[in-house]
Amino acid sequence: MLWLLLATLDAAGLGEASFDGPVPTEAPQQVVTLTNLDDPVRVDDVEVRGRRGAARVPPETELNGAEIDALGAYDIGEVLDRIGETLGVGDEPMVIVNGKRVANSAVFSGFPPDALVRAEILPPQAGALYGGAPGQRVVNLVLQRRFSSYDGRMVGSRPTQGGTSSLSADLRRSAIAGDNTHQAGVRVSRDSALRADERDRGHEEEGAGAGAITLRPRTETVSANVNLTRSLGQWAGVFSLNGQARESRPVSRLGADIVEGRRQSESLGASAGLSGTALGWSVQGNMNGQASRSRDEGFANIRSENQSIGFNGSAGRTLMEFPTGAVVANLSGSLAGTRSILDRDQVRATTNYQIGEARGSLTIPLSKAAETGTGRVLGDVQATLGGSVRQSSGGDGDEVNAALVWTPKKGVRLNGLWVASSDSVPDLQRFEPVYFDTPVVVFDFQTGEAVEIVPIRGGNPDLRPPRSERLSVTASIGPFTRWSLAANLGYQRTELTDGIGALPDLTEDVEAAFPDRFQRDANGRLTSIDFRPLNLSSTLTEGLTSSLNFNLPRPACLAAHEAAVLRVSLNYSLRLSNTQSLAAGLPELDRLKGDGGGVSRQEARAMLDARRGRWGVNASARWQDGYRTRRFGGQDGPGDLITAPYTAVDLKVSFQMTSTSVRAANADEEGGPRRRSAGLQLSLEVSNLFDARPEARLGDGAPAPGYGRDWQDPIGRSVRLSLQRRF
Repeated sequence: MLWLLLATLDAAGLGEASFDGPVPTEAPQQVVTLTNLDDPVRVDDVEVRGRRGAARVPPETELNGAEIDALGAYDIGEVLDRIGETLGVGDEPMVIVNGKRVANSAVFSGFPPDALVRAEILPPQAGALYGGAPGQRVVNLVLQRRFSSYDGRMVGSRPTQGGTSSLSADLRRSAIAGDNTHQAGVRVSRDSALRADERDRGHEEEGAGAGAITLRPRTETVSANVNLTRSLGQWAGVFSLNGQARESRPVSRLGADIVEGRRQSESLGASAGLSGTALGWSVQGNMNGQASRSRDEGFANIRSENQSIGFNGSAGRTLMEFPTGAVVANLSGSLAGTRSILDRDQVRATTNYQIGEARGSLTIPLSKAAETGTGRVLGDVQATLGGSVRQSSGGDGDEVNAALVWTPKKGVRLNGLWVASSDSVPDLQRFEPVYFDTPVVVFDFQTGEAVEIVPIRGGNPDLRPPRSERLSVTASIGPFTRWSLAANLGYQRTELTDGIGALPDLTEDVEAAFPDRFQRDANGRLTSIDFRPLNLSSTLTEGLTSSLNFNLPRPACLAAHEAAVLRVSLNYSLRLSNTQSLAAGLPELDRLKGDGGGVSRQEARAMLDARRGRWGVNASARWQDGYRTRRFGGQDGPGDLITAPYTAVDLKVSFQMTSTSVRAANADEEGGPRRRSAGLQLSLEVSNLFDARPEARLGDGAPAPGYGRDWQDPIGRSVRLSLQRRF
């Protein structure tokens, strides 16, 4: 039974006793001061140990070593991605390490997952305490005190239909000795081409060499990185170096010709930072530089070079103490400059871009939970007020924000966030070189047929600075009971003016609003679409999000030393409104009804992470409701495109060839038994298990062109085999 094979391990049996408050003593006159929370202190024959790496506030949710391993990740970066997917902490949480903010947390993303003792997801109020952006969540990564490994991995994947394959190899070295760490890695990968004649597209390609057209280009990539951290007395230093080289060979139809392209790019980046304490402030600073170049031949002869250098810093401290808690101030700022050189058709253009930003926030505790008085009724209430100013070559900007976190009782939280901003335009969206991308299939409403077009991508120097107002309210409960049951429900409303976005779906309304974005030949056949970013006059979106997470408790039949995890996460979102005005003077489009490119009203996802002994299982299912895309705005018609609901399931099974129950070799190692020993680990992953493909029909019930089996998704189900070994 799954219950017996993949049950969760009682987290209380793994960790140390935590120290969250004053040390209780028998004699009032005896005072105990913990100068080093890693060292045990004896009081009347009672040993009290501080919890190493604890954050300023207790975590809302905590993953122990077994639960981290159950995620099936290759590195800490993948652990953070999985945490974001399953626990809803947001796309880019602030990452702190061992309870402290560091100059560059990205240097730890390449370490193996078993280099972590635990991962803590902090409550929403922690973002303000650590100087995060409005609404940003905080994840605390607690590392092993000592760790060392050499790891290698080979991965091969292939669609069950064949026609293309992928192969990659990774090698890395990782080591931790207290506050000193280093990690280095190299990765090479190769994806073979998928040609049009290897798929059934419902018609024969025309013209000499048409069979060589690639649905996926041949691509080769090499990347390497080196990361170091060092303790420098009361300060900590961090250094990072990374590089990548990439080449792809697309073959596409460009007008009446078959053109073979070649796209090459190289990049090199470096950063160095310091973090520590100065004059009572917790300070972090990081300098980074990036250089890249690219060459595009075949479709267009484009060469570009980019160099950038930047500095970002932050500082925070407690200003004063109220009976309700500490008043905390956070300041941050950044400076960056970019130089871009574009050589196209022997015409050379140079662009310089600068940006500077200053941000500040003040966090004030309004109430504190207490046994008597006002706090007993209100619980914990924390308010944060903040703002920022920006100056850049892409326009000036400013922001004001306010957040309120209310915890009426333990395990119940209400969060509110309001942000109003006028932003500058990112340099990449303005100055990225223009290039022809891999061909895609679109449905042309004007001709009623599916066509393969060549997308034009890159930057748009004419973009205007966007303005936005955002409101978010979220209620959360848990975790409760042995199941660690937690749930949340949120409401979000965003209003954009001159918002920067991509071109909506190709409808009659969209083409009429942006006729210069569509290229047709003499016969009216669509050949290319310009997908570079643009300003949309106004956009309003409203929606509800919800999630439910729980662990199955360990069955009583398991022995105390047996570790088993079964964690389940359910997410659901409902769009309440999505309206858009493409340009001034044009009517408002209701995208939920299908105007200007339809969107799905509902989406859901279920995820399962399970592990027992040598076996691990990771599964996910995602569902998207069907929707309509109207040919003409404001009315349903027989020429509309009706997209069917879509469900896809992914499954991964892993097996460790040698036992994972080997005890730690050093008493200083944490996390209980060593979670991974030397030996081969095999993983078999099937993406899109049931080979689902996007389906659609026209408003009159006829099949929609371009939605045959291999049109929208020529890959379908694919199988991936990973071989991983620690040396």
